[in-house]
Amino acid sequence: MNTLHTPTPPSPTLPAQPAVPLTLQWKRQPLPPLQAVQVLDFRAGEIALLEVEQGRVWVTCDGLLEDYFLEAGQRLSFTGPVRLRVSAEGHRPARLSWAQHRAVAGAAYPPTPSAPVAAPQPKATAPAQGTLPRGAISAA
Repeated sequence: MNTLHTPTPPSPTLPAQPAVPLTLQWKRQPLPPLQAVQVLDFRAGEIALLEVEQGRVWVTCDGLLEDYFLEAGQRLSFTGPVRLRVSAEGHRPARLSWAQHRAVAGAAYPPTPSAPVAAPQPKATAPAQGTLPRGAISAA
C-alpha cells in the first residue's frame, strides 16, 4: 500500500538569548535592637532585593497583612511601588543588605552578596502555600 507522507516542517526556533547579568550596588543597613522601624521606599518599575546578613529582621510591606521574619542568609524581593518597613527582631542587632534596580526584560537576578539561602518564614497570616503577596516576586 502506498501512502503519501508529507514531512512536517521543523518548528521555528528563536536564538537562545543568554540572561543579562545585573550589576547592583548593595547597601548595608545596620538595624540596632530596640530602635525605631526604618523605611525603604521603591518606585514603580523598581525591584527591591533584600538579604539579611546578620541577626533576625522583621519586614512588612505597607498595604499587606503579611509580615516576614528573615534569618541571616534569607532573602526576599518585591516589585515597586512599595514601602517596606524593617527592624531588628528581638534584642540582638541585625544587618540588612538591600539593592534596587529597574525591571529589565531578559535580566537575570544577580548572585546575592552571600551563599544560597532558605525561604523566609512568614508569620501565621501569610497567604496559602504557593502564593506570594502582592508585590513580592521571590521568596527564595
